Amino acid sequence: QTCALPICLFIAVIVQSRHIMGGSWRTKSALAPTNPFDALDHVVERSIAGGIPAVACAIGDRDGTRWQRFAGRVDSRPDAATVTPSHRFDLASLTKVIVAMPVILSLVESGDLHLGWRVSDLLPDFAGDGKHDVTVAQLLTHTSGLPAHLPFWQSGDAGGAIRHRVLATPIESKPGTTVTYSDLGYMTLGFLAEAIYERPLDEIARAVTSAPLDLSGATYRPRDIGVECVASEVVEDRGGLILGEVHDENAMALGGIAGHAGLFATLDDVSKVARFWAGGGTPNGRHFLSDATVNAAVRDHTLHIDPRSSRGYGWVRSPNPFAIPNDLASICAFSHTGFTGTSIMIDPTWGIWAVFLTNRVNPTRHGDSSTRIRAARATFHNAAWAALT
Repeated sequence: QTCALPICLFIAVIVQSRHIMGGSWRTKSALAPTNPFDALDHVVERSIAGGIPAVACAIGDRDGTRWQRFAGRVDSRPDAATVTPSHRFDLASLTKVIVAMPVILSLVESGDLHLGWRVSDLLPDFAGDGKHDVTVAQLLTHTSGLPAHLPFWQSGDAGGAIRHRVLATPIESKPGTTVTYSDLGYMTLGFLAEAIYERPLDEIARAVTSAPLDLSGATYRPRDIGVECVASEVVEDRGGLILGEVHDENAMALGGIAGHAGLFATLDDVSKVARFWAGGGTPNGRHFLSDATVNAAVRDHTLHIDPRSSRGYGWVRSPNPFAIPNDLASICAFSHTGFTGTSIMIDPTWGIWAVFLTNRVNPTRHGDSSTRIRAARATFHNAAWAALT
């Protein structure tokens, strides 16, 4: 299979047969909608009715946005403010592909880094049995052998102490032998970028990513600058409603700025990112990443290790248990999701993209929250690909 545009186009019929409401599925679907974008409105309305407080979503192609929608309220309280284009969402792990990965690849382009270099040669604190041979590329592709997640924040440490503990964490498997999605790997990439640039990661992100892509609303630590945000979870140990502060506890312990999580942005910001990766270039004509770099980032680097887990540099490809379910996407589509309920998907074969931002963890990450977001993502992306193609 290749990534060339298919010769024959098949008519895709979406049958929306499941309706999530109060944790159960109910059948309700309009017959033969005359406007293909009506299906997207239907998915959004169903998501809100099913218990997701806020939704901001858009779809488009290389030329720009073709449809967008804002719905719901910033949190689950009935008197909460309605969602507007100016509201920032906690992007969670979308930070990995919007900040950490592009920043590292920009260092490759500038000649300051080679992905085959050993991390321990660049970060002496990256130490421990078996870690000597871990490369920068293996951090990008989640093949370093590092564990997926550890609750460093529970120690009560912060800042430099957390950084030291992350870098001192032992690997769980020999580098290059397994594919394990790892927050620790992308925390390490953030530390690596700071070491090479000799600047804080938020400053690097503004210069390397936000400026060329014109991401005027993207920021770490939005509470510090008083901008409007959509709330995430209600956590009593953190003072109740989390608003304008990163949801991820390890990112919080690192001061709200990290390579794996912490970025907040508007729908317009994330749409510009998606358009770029679909082949639309930058909105202001500035250089971001070269065509060769983009091609390297989105091609498979891991199927030879695990035939069930295809990954690019950061990006999720199919087959992969982390891939957004999309019955209509091409074999070349790639995506990423965030724990708070965010996602981005690009299909270079068709030159189209979709962004789906929610706060599905509000008021809690527990219960059927994960079921709701899986259903919403699957139906939204099917409807998006049908509408755009």
